[in-house]
Amino acid sequence: MTRTTRGLLVAGLTTAAVLAGVTPAFAAEAPIRISGSAGGTLGPEFGSMAGDPVRFEIEASATDPMQPTGHFKVTHHKPDGALLARFSGEVTGAHAVGQVGVVNGKITWAEHPGAPQVEFVGKPISLTVQDEGARGDRIGWVWGFFGQPVSRLQGTAPVLRLRDGDFSVRGPVPGVDGADKTSGGGGGGRADKAFGDGLAGQASGGGATDKTSGGGRANKTVAGGGLAAAGGGDRGHVLAGTVRGTSKDPVFLNDPLMFSVRAAVAPGSTPDSATGRFHVTHHKPDGALVADFSGDITCLVVGGRVGMATGVVRASADPAHVGLRVSFSVYDGARGDRIGWLWGLPGSEPVHDCQGFSPFFTPSAGGFLARGL
Repeated sequence: MTRTTRGLLVAGLTTAAVLAGVTPAFAAEAPIRISGSAGGTLGPEFGSMAGDPVRFEIEASATDPMQPTGHFKVTHHKPDGALLARFSGEVTGAHAVGQVGVVNGKITWAEHPGAPQVEFVGKPISLTVQDEGARGDRIGWVWGFFGQPVSRLQGTAPVLRLRDGDFSVRGPVPGVDGADKTSGGGGGGRADKAFGDGLAGQASGGGATDKTSGGGRANKTVAGGGLAAAGGGDRGHVLAGTVRGTSKDPVFLNDPLMFSVRAAVAPGSTPDSATGRFHVTHHKPDGALVADFSGDITCLVVGGRVGMATGVVRASADPAHVGLRVSFSVYDGARGDRIGWLWGLPGSEPVHDCQGFSPFFTPSAGGFLARGL
């Protein structure tokens, strides 16, 4: 195994941080901050919880995403004011690119009369925040206390639009072909890793293709229930597009990359009913093939401008890659799209249904359409 195939870069950071049994090391560059307090009301897509008011408070900052400081608090009431759950804890991970940030945490205190049989304290959680200013901030969540898997620096799509309060997300944003630019107030910095570092030439015994625990339904409400079929206004979820760009990593500098994702969830259906295909290629500047694989989409959820799609590799130039689970995170931005990815390599962070990193790679051509909640 070569040095370049030993793990998975947590892209969006400036140094090669490997999550494959190796302790990641991060450079202190542009600081990351995700902060604010905002609330909203659960919509019809949350079934019996529709109409319930919820509120989120986050204060997280980091230069090393794996060593952040901060705290979070979540509350969930019924419309009549009755408390279902209230819990708080410490931030254990924080990653942001532009307007989109993911906060991992561990619950240290809780009261939950709406779910007295569930153990909250000590469980991990994940919160995904989309800072869209006057257009309305959004948030999504993954609850470890309901048995949902929570992986480092990963979250799901921000499915809930917040109606009061405000969140601020600040993180470095990669530029197009090396030209740094900022979004949401973040600073510039190299934020991508070539596909080949995570997969090309990697031997594998095949990835796990079974659904992960709690993974099929991409979100749970704060005190119970899954992301149900939405009401009459549900248009389904769509993520479609093709983008191209070149790697900025020194090992794969200027290597052409291509990502194509076409996924859909029918109106009234759940995220794990998604259908669609993906295709990824990586070449050298002289045209030599590094990797070429494609497969089926198995889960999709879109919230605001952010879509999270996961799938399974069905065909590859290297047969060893067949069966790997993969993740694509997309930001459909008014000033430019971004994509992130995660390869389910043996020993690396697992790929969970409808979860992924903050979208980190800025392509130089093409774009995505993301439509959903």
